Amino acid sequence: MLRSFCSDGCGTSLLRAAFLLVCLQSATAHAQSEAATELDSVVVTATRSEQRLADTLPHTTVITRADIDRQQAHDVLELLSQQAGVEMARSGGFGSQASLFLRGTNSSQTLVLVDGIRLNTAVGGTATIGGINLDSVERIEIVRGNLSSLYGSEAIGGVIQIFTRGGGAPGASASVEAGAGHSRIGTVAANTKFGTTEFALAGGFREAKPFSAIDAGRVDVVAPFMLGANPDLDENRNRTGSLRVRQPLGERAEIAASAWTTLNDTDFDSTSDGPDATHHEHSQQAAWQVAGRVALTDWWTTRLQAGQARDTSIDTSSNPFSFSSGEFQARNRQLDWINTFAVLPAAELQLGLEQLDQRGASSSYDPNFAGALVSFDRRARAVWSGITAHDGAQQLQLNLRNDDYSDVGSATTGLAAYGYEIAPGWKLNAQYSTAFRAPSFNDLYFPGFGNPQLKPERARTVEAGLAYAAGTTRVRLAAYRTRTDNLIAFDTVTSEPQNIARAKIDGAELSASTMLADWRIDLSLDASRPTDESTDQRLLRRAPYRATLVVDRSFGPVELGGSVSHVAARYDIDINPDPVTGSFDRISLASYTLLRVTFAYRIDPRLRITARVENVTNAHYELVSGYNTQRRGAFVGLEGRI
Repeated sequence: MLRSFCSDGCGTSLLRAAFLLVCLQSATAHAQSEAATELDSVVVTATRSEQRLADTLPHTTVITRADIDRQQAHDVLELLSQQAGVEMARSGGFGSQASLFLRGTNSSQTLVLVDGIRLNTAVGGTATIGGINLDSVERIEIVRGNLSSLYGSEAIGGVIQIFTRGGGAPGASASVEAGAGHSRIGTVAANTKFGTTEFALAGGFREAKPFSAIDAGRVDVVAPFMLGANPDLDENRNRTGSLRVRQPLGERAEIAASAWTTLNDTDFDSTSDGPDATHHEHSQQAAWQVAGRVALTDWWTTRLQAGQARDTSIDTSSNPFSFSSGEFQARNRQLDWINTFAVLPAAELQLGLEQLDQRGASSSYDPNFAGALVSFDRRARAVWSGITAHDGAQQLQLNLRNDDYSDVGSATTGLAAYGYEIAPGWKLNAQYSTAFRAPSFNDLYFPGFGNPQLKPERARTVEAGLAYAAGTTRVRLAAYRTRTDNLIAFDTVTSEPQNIARAKIDGAELSASTMLADWRIDLSLDASRPTDESTDQRLLRRAPYRATLVVDRSFGPVELGGSVSHVAARYDIDINPDPVTGSFDRISLASYTLLRVTFAYRIDPRLRITARVENVTNAHYELVSGYNTQRRGAFVGLEGRI
């Protein structure tokens, strides 16, 4: 399979990199670090049940709060893009419109959760992730591959679950940072306990005016409907907060709740309103959930969770005739009941019931084009089951699920994964899975571009992998082939969207971490070929290969770190239309390499000075044709803990 998608030998490079990191382990057996603990850390996203990270069969990665602090990271999207198989594109700075591609799938084919509540809206099918910062985040779990058999719609590329801050010893922390692009950042977080009740609170703000979203010099004002873009600096103001409460009820039960919100005020640009027009988006995302868990017997545990997520956005323009103005609102209400049975000492059975109520409203749905909000509703009910077993050298995971949507019918999906330990620390994996995506309200009801008869998109994936875990070293290599049918595309014959497109994705990915002479090393490599089967053209904004290396080390009170990322050339649609035909042509976005360095000095265990430089070489690159990106910038900060 590697040879079928990568004739330039990048699959061989992945294998060599994995072998090299495993060999390095022999020289670092004495090293002690958090990496060893991470092998035994508990994750829940891969099976919807507690499981050791080293035992997961789907390719799973965990980003901890310690990773976030060590890398001085603030942006969820940029942090995710350093992981194998995860790619992003953003039309401007933090808070602007963004796309997330997991294993080369469309942005609408990746499911994003916050504390178990889905952020993907019914309006567009995607999660608004471009304006989420890390101030309120405790950890992130990334599970790659089809997981509709566990989570339903959108989980074709995989699932990204964000957990809000909580847990740990009582204490508090605060930090401030300032730097390039008029950037100012402040955060606070606290854990405390009153009796047996645990509380965790976190919040933060960030303001920046780094650059103009669109490179005005790239806009061809002689092209049709291209009046130019405003070259002024575009500002973002972000506020975020989270609250988590946990109350044990004896030794066999507990109740927990969490709430999270993020608010963005973001300037953006448009090429059709002229160089003097200004544009602004006011958006908010919020989610809450309450969950109770009871061990009814020694072999039966039941968990009930209820929650809701909201996503709202209002776009305004100084040009009263602008098509960039509009409003949308989306709401997900979710109820989950999961029962876990320890049927055998080495096997676990799960049975789950779910209900999802979705509402979406948009001024774009107004058939009179008067800007009125028009709303649609849908309801989905699901029943699912799962078996996980681990007996000696063998592991097994089976999942089966049926989702029934009130507007587009039902879909049944499944997953079968098997792992075998061929030697101590070495495990071979094989997996087959199916997934689906329900059409969004935009697909179904957008005036002039909607078709209520659309069916869900369908996907199937076959995957094989090799994993190694021992001491402070963890290596995971996976190769996969995904085929998606019934993709929604505009049919020029019927002049409406139809389930007529097909896509194929062949790929491989490597994630690895180890310790070498007290240096922590994390490596991510991936290579893929996502193509439209009808044209055999590569899908837009997805690179054929990418690589990221992250290193850091402590020298007493001094902490040094850095990362280097390389992204190959990829295709996009030119920001300028053809001056004769008015059509937009495919162009190639140049490859780029980004270097960042971090420095910290601990004055004492409670006080830490931080510094970092982004884009050290001042590389000029584009994630979206015609849009600017971060140039070289320095930032300094101060962190305190009590």
